[in-house]
Amino acid sequence: MTPPLPLDHEHLQKLATADLVRPDHLLGAHPTTENGVEGVRFAVWAPNATHVSVVGDFNDWNGFAHAMNRLDFGCWGVFVPAAHHGQRYKFRITGQHGQTQDKMDPYGTFFETRPATGSIVWNQPYEWSDGEWMQGRSAGFDQPVSIYECHAPSWGKRDDGWFLNYRDLAHRLGDYLEYMGYTHVELLGVMEHPFDGSWGYQVTGYYAPTSRMGNPEDFKYLVDHLHRKGIGVILDWVPGHFPTDPAGLATFDGGPLFEYADPRKGFHQDWNTLIFDYGRNEVVMFLIGSAVKWLQDFHVDGLRVDAVASMLYLDFSRTEWIPNIHGGRENLEAIAFLKRLNEVTHHMAPGVMMIAEESTSFAGVTTPAPFGLGFDYKWAMGWMNDNLGYFKEDPLWRAHHHHALTFFNVYRTSENYVLAISHDEVVHLKKSMVMKMPGEWYAQRAQYRAFLAMMWTTPGKKLLFMGQEFGQSTEWNHDTGLPWYMADQPDHRGIMNLVRRLNELYVARPDWHVADTREEGMLWISADDAEHSVYAYLRRDPNSNAWSLTVANLTPVYRDLYPIGVPQAGDYRLLLSTDDGEFGGFGTQQPDLTAKEVGWNGQTYHLRLNLPPNSVLVLEPVSFLSPDELVGIADIAEASEAQSEADLPSQSAEREWVGGAATETQAQPTHTDDVEARLIQPEEARDLTPELELADEETGSGWTGMDQVSAPEADVGVELVDTPQAPTPELSAEGRLSSGPAVADASTEEQSIPVELESIRTLTARASRQATESDEAEPAHTTPTGAESEVPKAAKPRASRAKKPKVEIAVGAEGDEPAPKPKRTRKPKTVAEVRADPTPAETKPASKPRKSRAKKTAVESVETPLQDNPVQGMDVQDTPTEE
Repeated sequence: MTPPLPLDHEHLQKLATADLVRPDHLLGAHPTTENGVEGVRFAVWAPNATHVSVVGDFNDWNGFAHAMNRLDFGCWGVFVPAAHHGQRYKFRITGQHGQTQDKMDPYGTFFETRPATGSIVWNQPYEWSDGEWMQGRSAGFDQPVSIYECHAPSWGKRDDGWFLNYRDLAHRLGDYLEYMGYTHVELLGVMEHPFDGSWGYQVTGYYAPTSRMGNPEDFKYLVDHLHRKGIGVILDWVPGHFPTDPAGLATFDGGPLFEYADPRKGFHQDWNTLIFDYGRNEVVMFLIGSAVKWLQDFHVDGLRVDAVASMLYLDFSRTEWIPNIHGGRENLEAIAFLKRLNEVTHHMAPGVMMIAEESTSFAGVTTPAPFGLGFDYKWAMGWMNDNLGYFKEDPLWRAHHHHALTFFNVYRTSENYVLAISHDEVVHLKKSMVMKMPGEWYAQRAQYRAFLAMMWTTPGKKLLFMGQEFGQSTEWNHDTGLPWYMADQPDHRGIMNLVRRLNELYVARPDWHVADTREEGMLWISADDAEHSVYAYLRRDPNSNAWSLTVANLTPVYRDLYPIGVPQAGDYRLLLSTDDGEFGGFGTQQPDLTAKEVGWNGQTYHLRLNLPPNSVLVLEPVSFLSPDELVGIADIAEASEAQSEADLPSQSAEREWVGGAATETQAQPTHTDDVEARLIQPEEARDLTPELELADEETGSGWTGMDQVSAPEADVGVELVDTPQAPTPELSAEGRLSSGPAVADASTEEQSIPVELESIRTLTARASRQATESDEAEPAHTTPTGAESEVPKAAKPRASRAKKPKVEIAVGAEGDEPAPKPKRTRKPKTVAEVRADPTPAETKPASKPRKSRAKKTAVESVETPLQDNPVQGMDVQDTPTEE
């Protein structure tokens, strides 16, 4: 054991000037020997007290037996012979106004179990066996960090309802964490606190583990055992406020001491707690000494600092506040304290991680001090709020909140983030995680599984509160243990199996954890398909050739053969599907996972995937390209773009979304080589016009595209399908439409390809006009002018709203006589025009003849499927027929 520091002027001055980082070696109760006599030396800081004595089991709690001596810098001390390890004690302090109260030792290392508040002299050695772990521990910036947040007092209970001992918890919790694949555990409710309902966040013993579950050596055994299993230990630590309990730190020497004197700065109204005075050196050293003790003496691997936002701002959750010396709202003393805290802890305990629960946009939280606060990680509170808000929405409305899930990518590299789903999200009527999801029970579980998969594949370290790993359906209750019986039910066991599989992949795959804070660590493939609530992105390890593709479908709609662009050719394997039967899903099967050499989403290849409802798929290529081929992404992308522009084909293809009238004309980019296909092109260098694969020749069926575009023909219900671009009809000198050089085969005719009606009517009118002029001396392709083209046209009745069939066009055989001159007919109005005209059809005057707008260009021929019925409700008279 470390001997106590002497109570001399030098060391007391170091405490007063904030140069003593382990004040617990100076103050508190220390078994020692003075002048050959064994006993305990007691020391306490109480500068405003008029009298201080130590009372306890060694003097029958007599306040006059062992009065303490006033020392320099407001400290008091006394040596009590015959006092020994295990005895209870308190400090009896008389303030300036004459009031006397018994106080717990602020530096006490062990306390009575609540409701008793006595401090206990404790000085037991412990033999550690985690030397290998301590030598290799690190903050894990490029390592997997999957944290299981655990409220130790309620994680498990004894049969009689009392708390588990730390040693029992070590084996039960250690085995469970090892089985589930977690890398770290974050314990809350461990430091001594008087009120169970505070969950351990209103601390009175900053240097002691709670006696509810055992003594300090029992707690050390817990940490030691977890380290031997390869599991790191993080503690929740609360330097932002403390309770008003009379036996604790509040008005310790009769007046404000550890807290600010002005309640506008020193009282937290939300929690009914007091705020530490970060302007006092002794208070700063008290807090820093507590942090260092946990990291050094208890071998803890990190501290999660609670409520940092409440420390940073003087106006946090208050209407009356005192500005700082510059008139601002920042608490400059607290900012200086946090910087000093992180500098000292990283120096005294290398390799530890300091995590901030900070919910504002305060800059530089994870920037090293003195330029930033110096934390290693920050909880991603914005990510949590955005994601939970999105998943709470009914899937019907998620399209309007699509970018809530993509917004984190805007700032994810600004700090080192932990994606945290903590205890705060499953209490106070907020519902458990699975019950937050909309819909019935199966849909809730499916959506929660999708949420977890997206969380684990999103850059950032992971944290999940206990019970949520098996989909606890009830809110967390600190008074009872977890409902472990749920984990044996198939519905909940599936979620547990998923979390276990996610941890397994997370630890094994460097692309999931190496580049969390680097831009190249995550690349979006599809971030804008809000209509279908589909997301796709890559996770990459820039140091190797490993990468994986995540595809999420967050609506209860099954999407068959959905196209997703990929940067590499070849075969792919499915790493994870949240719809697997093992996880409680339906086990949707995937088609051929071979990338097609057709571009999509700005990538050179694409996969067709079956996307189950409310699910996430994770895939990887069967073989990766070598890391050397990843060099020069920008250069090759620019070369690929230039080559695509040079070789851009003239023809275009049309594609259709099944079930809706939607078309889009798209140019077909040229194929690139394997190296270009592998590389992830930057956004500015991508060809955003994806190439379309033509319909399968045997079945004649098209494949669903990704984007829907409104078609002009939508109002008349015309459907368009994927077909090769065919030549248009060619008008002969005799005025007949003849086939072009490419004649469609029988299979094409049998498909009965729908043709756009307006184009057919135009061709019909054009054919009529050309046939009329064939008897004249005019050239065959000259547009008729003058009076001949201005034949009066009778008004037509209101058009029917029924879907308009295609107009029959008979093609004359070669060598036949010209067809007789047809009667002049007016070009039919569209449905929209008819609807817009308020005049009844029977009262409309004859329309004024107008010149033809037919273009002076010849058209190529195409055979059009014949139909027997004319368009209903229109004057389609005497179409050209074959003699």
